[in-house]
Amino acid sequence: MREDARSDVVVARFVTGPLETNTYVVSDGSGSALVFDPSSGCDAVVRHCESKQLAVRGIVLTHGHFDHLLGIPDIVRACGTVEVWAHPDERVLVSRAAYNGSDMLGLSYAYTGPLCDLREGAMTIGGLALQVLHVPGHSPGGCAFLVGEQLIAGDTLFAGSIGRADLPGGDMEVLLASIRGKLLELPAGTVVWPGHGNRTTIGREARLNPFLVS
Repeated sequence: MREDARSDVVVARFVTGPLETNTYVVSDGSGSALVFDPSSGCDAVVRHCESKQLAVRGIVLTHGHFDHLLGIPDIVRACGTVEVWAHPDERVLVSRAAYNGSDMLGLSYAYTGPLCDLREGAMTIGGLALQVLHVPGHSPGGCAFLVGEQLIAGDTLFAGSIGRADLPGGDMEVLLASIRGKLLELPAGTVVWPGHGNRTTIGREARLNPFLVS
């Protein structure tokens, strides 16, 4: 587990699932928390919430690829009924295994329960205030989430790389426009927590990311 706190926002990272997806628990000192992108094998996530006495108020999906939603049943089973949030343009990925990539590994997983719609701009989910940034390109409804000075970036931006755009609904030109037009406009010190791999900052990626430095 990797944990970082900026002001009252605490981000705890757990590596989960078959593709080593980063699952995040984000809390703000109120005792409430959101779980972002739970993949399979979330026992450590659940133990963390229990040990910190955090009440999980929602599951938030940066996008609908299977490795970012396999653990929804684990969280729901441990924490009770919680709302699951995704951008409307991700509904077909979340709910159909043929589109979310799980068929490629023979998992054929889809989440078919209720979904709440994310919208771009300021939102409060489970009592936590966040800024939703719609960043299509890796997938049509991909989102990043600014919570305080920290960004949950999904598979849009990585340390030294960017998301792939060769999956259904992906578009490299759109992805680069999303990163440059929205993410790189954030303060340089913004901590970026990607969907895979280690954290970075906006400033570092603006200076050094080979996909973004012209």
